[in-house]
Amino acid sequence: MQDTLIKKLSRLDIDDRITLVEALWDSIASDSNLLDIPEHHKNVLNERLQSLEQDTQNGKPWDEIRKNYI
Repeated sequence: MQDTLIKKLSRLDIDDRITLVEALWDSIASDSNLLDIPEHHKNVLNERLQSLEQDTQNGKPWDEIRKNYI
């Protein structure tokens, strides 16, 4: 069944497929509280936060990043 559904969906034009993907992603994001964050991801985030708190000299303000790169 899943294979058949994928085949049918792949026949949609590109704009419709993009709209479908966006709708699927939005539905996942709205249920994100149901997803468990893996422990190793939490560890990496905690390490990065500690590094940021310990070294406030490195890094740039968001306004500068946005101006130069966006």
